[in-house]
Amino acid sequence: MFAYNFNDMRRDIELVRVSAAINSVPGFLALEEGVALMSLASSTYGSPPIVEVGSFKGRSTSFLAAGCHFAGRGRVYAVDHFRGSPEHQKGGFEETPEVVEAGTTLPEFRRSLSNLGLSGYVTEMVGSSRDMAKGWDKSIRLLFIDGEHSFEASSGDFFSWFPFVERGGIVCMHDYKNGYYLDGVTRFIDEVMLKMADLEHVARVRSLMIFRRR
Repeated sequence: MFAYNFNDMRRDIELVRVSAAINSVPGFLALEEGVALMSLASSTYGSPPIVEVGSFKGRSTSFLAAGCHFAGRGRVYAVDHFRGSPEHQKGGFEETPEVVEAGTTLPEFRRSLSNLGLSGYVTEMVGSSRDMAKGWDKSIRLLFIDGEHSFEASSGDFFSWFPFVERGGIVCMHDYKNGYYLDGVTRFIDEVMLKMADLEHVARVRSLMIFRRR
C-alpha cells in the first residue's frame, strides 16, 4: 500500500524555496553552511534565544531566523557594530561599498531581513561583542560566531558569550581553515576549542565548525 507524508514534501519544498531566496543576500557564508545553521536553529531544543556575533548584511542572520520560523519559536539576537571588519575597509581584500561610503552595513542588513519577511524574528544589538555581552542575562541555545577573524578577536567573542550557552547547546564558528583570513579563527579552534573538556566537536560543514556544550 502506498504511503507518503505529503506534509514532509511540502516542508522540504518550502525549505528549498526559502534557502534559494536567502542565497541572494550578499555575504560570505556558503549555501551549505547556511542550511546547516537553519537546520540547527529549527531543531535545537528549548526556548532560549540564538546569539549571532557578526551579522554584516544579514545573510547568516536570515538563515538562523528562517530556522526559528520553521520551528515556530525563538529569535535571533544579532550582535554587530556593522562597521565592517578590517578586510571590508577601503583597500581591504573584501572592500565593501557600504562600509567605505557610509561607514555601516546596518541599512542593508535591515533591508535583507525585511525583504525576506524575517525581521520579526531578529533583535539588533548594535555595538561591540564584548560590550553587548556585559549586559546579557539569558541562556543561549545556539551561539554562532563570525566576527573579526584574528585570534584575539575570536577569543574575545567566544569567552564573552560561551558562559551563557546552556548545557547541550550548540556553538558554531565560521571560517575554519579559510586561507583568506590567515589563521586566527583556525588557531583558536585548534588550540583552544578542540581541547576544551566541556566542548564536543560534532560536525564540520565546509568552514563551519559545530560544537556541543557538554
